[in-house]
Amino acid sequence: TMVIGVLIALTVSLGVLLTLMALLPWRAGRLRHVAGNRYARWTLAFLLYTLCWTLAHYIVLDGDYITKASRQSLETIIFWSCLFLIGLLLPLQAGALRVAFFLSFVVVLGFLLHFFISAGDTVYHAQRIYSDAEGVSTYQGFARSAMITLLLLLAVFRSFRARMLVILGGVFILYLLISRSDFYAFLALSAALCLIWGLKQPRYFLLLLLLTLELSVLAAPDILPRAGVLLESMPSDKTVEAPMSGTADAASMPDGTDALPRLSRQFEVLDFSSSKSWASRLSLQKIALTQIAGNPLMGQFGGHILREDSGKHAKGHRGRYAHNALSAWVTYGLVGFILYVSLTLCGFLIAARRVVLQQQDAPVWLLAFMVTFVCLLLSIVSKSVYWPLPALGWGLVTQGLLNPASKPD
Repeated sequence: TMVIGVLIALTVSLGVLLTLMALLPWRAGRLRHVAGNRYARWTLAFLLYTLCWTLAHYIVLDGDYITKASRQSLETIIFWSCLFLIGLLLPLQAGALRVAFFLSFVVVLGFLLHFFISAGDTVYHAQRIYSDAEGVSTYQGFARSAMITLLLLLAVFRSFRARMLVILGGVFILYLLISRSDFYAFLALSAALCLIWGLKQPRYFLLLLLLTLELSVLAAPDILPRAGVLLESMPSDKTVEAPMSGTADAASMPDGTDALPRLSRQFEVLDFSSSKSWASRLSLQKIALTQIAGNPLMGQFGGHILREDSGKHAKGHRGRYAHNALSAWVTYGLVGFILYVSLTLCGFLIAARRVVLQQQDAPVWLLAFMVTFVCLLLSIVSKSVYWPLPALGWGLVTQGLLNPASKPD
């Protein structure tokens, strides 16, 4: 079943890629215009490099883990290519696109509000709710789709009220979808946008205050019980005698500490020591650093699939990568890592210059800034090289560079 699913996904992705390529401006003058862009050339060079790197390892090396790694890398390259072309061709001025995405936002927000009120739950995990791990998208998939919708709406809407609705509603949506990386990335981006827009329109500072208030309300069930215990544990006297070193003063421990409710998944960041996910990620990052140290130039293609604890390649899992850009170093070597990071970093700097310094409000530059901001942040702290969204930012930056005079409606 899994193999059939992968083949179907690859077939659909290839079909989308061919369709997008058919939409390219194949006229000689326009094609030279695209090929003449330096950023576009570096992007295409990276895609070609990773494709050759993958095929070379698949042909030269042997083992089940190489087959799995090659398939995973090939899938990612296809997704990168599709998203790059989507970013390059995306018609942000189209009214139909704006209406379709806004309706999607309203439907999702309305559904999650209904779920929150009727179920009284702050976690919408579709795979668990519908007990179908194979036929239902993962919570990361839902959050990624919601994130793209929110960013596009913020790029095409210029009114304060519309942006306020998208930001406050988007925080609620991503909170219920429980993808912490997307939730905090959108929070950071929203705060940055409020500061940028607030320099021209001070009312965005009010939106920043409302955003802080919303976050406080969402975090209250996690923070209030701990704040109460902290207050109860504070001594009434001004001077307290310190306990002997090496001993534990049981009487000084607050009563009921063990009875504190477990932190919600969204706010486990308040106590990383209690997060199994964080401990697992640190372990995977340590493995990646060891593999990089073993071969700093070439990395170790498929190294994240190797199971050191079992010694059997067939039992490897494709998700055991470092959850940051180090996974690019392991998979594609030092050159691939530099190209991967540089494309997103340079794209962010180019877009930030247009949006922050030159204060351009063209939707393509605003969307490019937001996508590269989120991708750069998450590539540092959470997402691996197999996360395809950065390629959307590469395409948007290329579109902006090819149409520098584009203006919003």
